[in-house]
Amino acid sequence: MVKTYKIGLDARPLSTRVSGVGRLIAETLKAFPNQEKYEFLLFSHLPIHPDHKAVLGLKNVRWVEGGGFLKWKGGLYYNLYVPFYLMTHRLDLFWGSQQVLPPFLPRELKAVLTYCDLVLYLYPNTMRWIARLQQRIFQSYSVRRSSFILSISKQTSDDMCKKFDYPVQKTGVAYPGVNPVEMTKLLDTPISNRVKDLGNGYLLSVSTIEPRKNYPFLLEVFREYRKKNPHHYRPWVIVGKIGWESPEFIEELIQERTLYKDIFILDSVSDSELQHVYKRAGLFVFASKYEGFGIPMVEALFHKIPCIVSDIPTFHEIGKDDVCYLPIHSKGDSKRWAETIDSYFQNPTPVNVSIDEFRWENAAKITESVFRTILEE
Repeated sequence: MVKTYKIGLDARPLSTRVSGVGRLIAETLKAFPNQEKYEFLLFSHLPIHPDHKAVLGLKNVRWVEGGGFLKWKGGLYYNLYVPFYLMTHRLDLFWGSQQVLPPFLPRELKAVLTYCDLVLYLYPNTMRWIARLQQRIFQSYSVRRSSFILSISKQTSDDMCKKFDYPVQKTGVAYPGVNPVEMTKLLDTPISNRVKDLGNGYLLSVSTIEPRKNYPFLLEVFREYRKKNPHHYRPWVIVGKIGWESPEFIEELIQERTLYKDIFILDSVSDSELQHVYKRAGLFVFASKYEGFGIPMVEALFHKIPCIVSDIPTFHEIGKDDVCYLPIHSKGDSKRWAETIDSYFQNPTPVNVSIDEFRWENAAKITESVFRTILEE
């Protein structure tokens, strides 16, 4: 008889629309090998979002009900109800998917942490205050309490070890990524009218509009690019919801869009729409100040879209020597970006970056291997 391990999981990201951590959880669970050996208990204060409903169809997944009045706030639910549940129900391992563990875990319960980034310490002002407070209170404890830490990039792992003096031998890297089979199938679906209306060969950015993504810089880049070739420049398409960016910048961006009608912001796109948007793009631009990883960049490279990105270590892990990296700090950098964009469109060159190591099945295999090692110690 096969022994089944019970694994608790912070599944709160599955209660909202698709995001980086939510996608990581869902895709890892779907691709998880040896599923008969693991039962996942998913903890969330809210019901699962329709975007992730396929997860509940997995035979080894169970959505945990309960929480009572604590369910009105995710932090209270996670920090009070989940520890109570773990004290009264036997589990073999807890997976902290958002780099924090619940306090008061039973002493014998092993824990694995997924570590995504060091935004709390490098760019704290780009976080919502409630998330910043929770991370500040529990992150150091969570690192110390973990049996093993899986980071989403080598740079993130190195930075985390240095920050917390955590032993390297208890760490690993499980790159997020793409599912080529599903992405290809999505391209067989009909193209929506709003995607058709975008045309082809545009500039593309994909991410939430929030401070760390550096959209004010990209807007200045686009203005410089527009000035260089005012009659033959390409429009700029942004796929992503408006997050916690400053209201002043959002107003500025919308005014620019209204005045010139060459900036398109697409919120609430379906999975199939997103793949069609990538497929029809001419150039991908990503100017983040800091990233734990960069799934949109991997998706762009899957579609063979040339990329111009900020010169940060994590992007080098993805693009190697086949992507254009540019600085984002000095006053003249926006002009340099604009010149590079204009030059590319005048002399386009194909891109062929291998993304084999950035597939969800690889991340799932690595995660399962870590779980198995920790559970069998």
